[in-house]
Amino acid sequence: MAELKYTIFKLTTKDGLLVTREMGKKKKEEICSKLEKASTNEVLIIDFTDIQFIDASCADEIVVRVMARLEANEFPQTYVLFKNIADQHNDNIDLALTVADKLIMAFSGRKWWMLGTMNQGYRDALRKIVELKETTAREFQKAMDYKTINEASTKLSRLYEKGLIAREPFRESVRGGGRQFRYISLLRDLRKLQEV
Repeated sequence: MAELKYTIFKLTTKDGLLVTREMGKKKKEEICSKLEKASTNEVLIIDFTDIQFIDASCADEIVVRVMARLEANEFPQTYVLFKNIADQHNDNIDLALTVADKLIMAFSGRKWWMLGTMNQGYRDALRKIVELKETTAREFQKAMDYKTINEASTKLSRLYEKGLIAREPFRESVRGGGRQFRYISLLRDLRKLQEV
């Protein structure tokens, strides 16, 4: 089983404020530089602990545009989680994500949540993967009571493409040349994430 490696990136500013698009672009480039250097199955945890306020333009640069680059596969098999997003951050981050039709996962302590927008079926699928910690398409079909394995595979593949879950090859190829994967929750061990 692939081991996920967690690395922390603590957002900081002199005054604890993330405001203006220019500041957002600077922080986005710092994050993307870390992602370019990341190893396979590395999860970059972007920590908001020291941030008092983030405006919508900074949220667009730091959260939405970083996720867009992940979805474009600029940083293959590299993932992002957001840590300690406080109530005062939620509205502007959620707004920026909703406008861009994107979703992220955030956590604080042992609690996790989603910000942004995604079809309810995919949100339910993501919740189940977090609960299961890891799964194959066949196991997921049974867990979600889907009628076909194709429905399970489609949901898992889409969540992987969005950078919301990891995956690794599982067993040998199936008949017809297809590949099997084990899908892994980025939040597989919340207790371990607290130590990062």
